[in-house]
Amino acid sequence: MKCRIIFALCLIAMGCASEESPKENPSQPSTEIENPGEDLESRAKRHAEAQLQIPVTEHYELNIYKAHLDSDGKEDAIIAVNRLEHALEGAAKNPNSAKMAEIGFVGNHNLIFFYDGGLDQLSPAIAVPSSPYVPLEIQFAPITAPNYQDIMVSYRIRNSGYRAFFTVVNHTPTRFFEWPEFDEIGTPAAEGFAFQFTESSQQPRKNIQIYAAKLELSDTVKNFFVARPKLLKTSNLLHEFFYLPAKQTYVTKK
Repeated sequence: MKCRIIFALCLIAMGCASEESPKENPSQPSTEIENPGEDLESRAKRHAEAQLQIPVTEHYELNIYKAHLDSDGKEDAIIAVNRLEHALEGAAKNPNSAKMAEIGFVGNHNLIFFYDGGLDQLSPAIAVPSSPYVPLEIQFAPITAPNYQDIMVSYRIRNSGYRAFFTVVNHTPTRFFEWPEFDEIGTPAAEGFAFQFTESSQQPRKNIQIYAAKLELSDTVKNFFVARPKLLKTSNLLHEFFYLPAKQTYVTKK
């Protein structure tokens, strides 16, 4: 029985090579001294501004999503940061600005931080290369273990949307799967996908099923780079991925 391994999508943004890119998988949480008694939102804001060197004049978006993300029983959080203003200002100074506009200014302008409730520490930045016009969408689901949640990060590249799956390993969010949510909307080749997680008889990790989904978009939509289609799951199962311990990754039979 042959298994096909799904590799992570490799994305290269035009004109972003000169930017300093935060590491995607930091080896351990930040050890910077935090102010005792400070609320998480204030800590996260101060931490993000220091890590990303955000000037006081910049307008950016920061959202916090709380869940139990590891087995220590403490509440954790994902902090999502969107730097649209930073992206547009940088593009205006770039000689390839016209080409960058064609790809929706894709770059390291959407980032996440992991707050470890057990350690009471914030991680370094984890960049999610994507369009800055659409902030990251964060969801949770128990996929790799039944007693805590995994992280699902939805992001945009032009007129396509993707979902990246992370689980916390050694206090660090680690990507373990990725698949489009929709692709090429606004064209005849448009496709939609829906996800379902099913129990496995072989191990605690759930299988990941991918179904075809019907796409619904308003007739008034003109900018397909930011439009969010409604996805209606069908009964057409396209793929089923299962975790293969020998490869330490998700694979599929077809």
